[in-house]
Amino acid sequence: MQRHSFTIVLLLFLISFGLNAQNKYEGIVYDLKTNEKLPYVNLFWINTQKGTSTDINGKFSLNAIPKNNKLVISYIGYYNDTIDIGQSAKDLKIYLKENTTLLGQVTINERKQSSFMSKMSLEQKEVISSEGLKHLACCNLGESFENTASVDVGYSDAVSGSKQIQLLGLTGVYSQLLLENMPFLRGLSSPFGLGYVPGSWMESISISKGVANVVHGYETMTGQINIEYEKPMDADPFFINIYTNSELKGELNAKANIKINDRLYTGLYLHGSYFGRELDHLGNDGFMDYPKQSQFNILNRWQYEGKGYHSSTLVNYLHERRTGGQLGFKRDMKGDTNIYGLGGDVDRLHFSTKNGWVVGHSGSIGTQVSGTYFKNEQFFGINNYKGEESDIYGNFIFANETRHAHQYTVGTSFRYTNLKEDYFAMGNGTIFNSTNPINRDAFFKEEIVPGVFGQFSFLYGKKFNATFGLRYDYNSHYNESLITPRVHFRWQIAEDLILRGAGGKGFRSANIIADNFGILASSRQIIIKDNTPLEMEDAWNGGMNISKTFKTKDNREHSITLDYYHTNFVNQIVMDLDQDSRQAIFYNLDGKSYSNSLQLDLSLEPIERFIISLAGRYNDVKTTYNGVLMDKAYVSKFKGLVVLSYKTKYDKWMFDLTTQFNGEQRIPLNLGNVQGYSKPYVFMLGQITRKFKHFDIYLGCENITNYVQETPVIGADRPFSNNFDASVVYAPVMGRTFYGGIRITIK
Repeated sequence: MQRHSFTIVLLLFLISFGLNAQNKYEGIVYDLKTNEKLPYVNLFWINTQKGTSTDINGKFSLNAIPKNNKLVISYIGYYNDTIDIGQSAKDLKIYLKENTTLLGQVTINERKQSSFMSKMSLEQKEVISSEGLKHLACCNLGESFENTASVDVGYSDAVSGSKQIQLLGLTGVYSQLLLENMPFLRGLSSPFGLGYVPGSWMESISISKGVANVVHGYETMTGQINIEYEKPMDADPFFINIYTNSELKGELNAKANIKINDRLYTGLYLHGSYFGRELDHLGNDGFMDYPKQSQFNILNRWQYEGKGYHSSTLVNYLHERRTGGQLGFKRDMKGDTNIYGLGGDVDRLHFSTKNGWVVGHSGSIGTQVSGTYFKNEQFFGINNYKGEESDIYGNFIFANETRHAHQYTVGTSFRYTNLKEDYFAMGNGTIFNSTNPINRDAFFKEEIVPGVFGQFSFLYGKKFNATFGLRYDYNSHYNESLITPRVHFRWQIAEDLILRGAGGKGFRSANIIADNFGILASSRQIIIKDNTPLEMEDAWNGGMNISKTFKTKDNREHSITLDYYHTNFVNQIVMDLDQDSRQAIFYNLDGKSYSNSLQLDLSLEPIERFIISLAGRYNDVKTTYNGVLMDKAYVSKFKGLVVLSYKTKYDKWMFDLTTQFNGEQRIPLNLGNVQGYSKPYVFMLGQITRKFKHFDIYLGCENITNYVQETPVIGADRPFSNNFDASVVYAPVMGRTFYGGIRITIK
């Protein structure tokens, strides 16, 4: 692989050298009146398609062609010009005159927004674009939500590097994560899955709150996050992103897209990251703040666009290794009771294909097929965790219109999942044994789930549409029939005022270790209360959203969005940490469990190119623990967000500053000194980007205020005792970090 990569780079260098050896014209294009350099001006040889455009500084470089000395220059808002020049020359100065007499013509220049609320979608949908992803360090999916108040991301413990998200005040396992509208990161992939999606691979991220439609299954309870990867047909031929930070973590991302013919395209995406330092900034407790880590990730995708037929196929392989624990720990010390170490290896192979055909004038048939193999072997001190999962998914969809332009969709789906979670002690003591026949059904699951679904979309002009959906599934492991009703509506009250609503049911099969991976970084015993079988989780969700937009005379847009969602659990697998500080007790819900989430978003552009995004959110999340209704642990009741973004003319410079206010969180019973509720804190990050024609340079800082949690590792001096707990995390565990990088694009 390294030899091939070197060969590709060498070929690109030789090609570039060869081109530079030709006769060239180089110069700058100016505004005749203001003498200002003009970016993105088009220049081409007359009667040909060969040409170029100026960069952000008005500069251009153009190869000469035989027997053609006439160069055409065109730029929106200026008179076209044709000049006659001789052989190769440098330092050319070309001046264009602004056209102030054009009548009957309207030119619209729209900037690609960093993030926006979709106006046309049926569900409430917040979209983070590829432009928005560039405003953050965004090394992976877990670092892509810092500019939104809808999604929270935090570490599940202070030593393993495992991250988890929250949506509507509930952990990310209750929201469905899709890749191009197909189920993607689920099951045992949850603990480290946010790090499996490189930021530069993504074209956009869509965040929808509440239940989704019935086409993609029954698992959505609180929302849906859909990732769109870059498409070879629309992407640049070559891209590379090099990133490093002040802790000497390095990342390399590369993408190459090739047009095979007019209908067939392919893309190869590579990601590699490495972090090999031992850091202990958090209280000098002798534990690495973040594990040493390496990751290799490769994806190949194919896209075919035919007449009446579309196909998209990809295959992705990832290997990741982590090593952490006390300073000085090495892999060959595993099992040594004189030094506490943790680490593991992950292998993940994923395949998916989507195919669609046009049927008649308004119908379509679609198929979705995916397969995933996942293996995760981890160790924490003298305790071992092994997780293995094989998953096959298929979906057949038929959609059409009625005589009155209403729409309907019907289909059938199938899922096969073989999942095993094993947790045991390497020594004589057994803190838990998932192979025990009493517990086996909760950790060794073979699920065969056939399903059928249908939905009807009612349209009333352009003002109102509603979708009513119903699906039936049978889960063989739980021997349970699942009926999932869902409804959505969108009412455009006025051109700039939209009301949306959604409601329905969701189910999921819980994996109590993968869903709560942080408890492995503690001495807590895992106990299933009374050895009672754990049932499927079952919840209702409903909510509404209203959005209003305002436009100024110079076309600057402001918006305000208000939404409220309520989730009510019929059954939930409760992890009770409050009965005993040395135990994690799991049981089926006996009482109430609910979430109320209220959020207000404002987007303002007080002056051109200066965007202010403001958001405030309140979460009221409660669960019944051992007969007592209490606030859910590690959920921030209040969150405030201020995002300031400014771009100079022609987007040469971009400045971004994000400030998060995070409210108090309930901390469950633990062995440390922190009890009750945590203190609120402020988290800040910022970035400066300088854009050139073919590359960008960016510099930034995360956790500007350097706020970190005190005593993140309880009992650090006695990690093999029953007084050790690194899972009590309610604030940042990484201090101030500076970073920088370069993005290179060959168009």
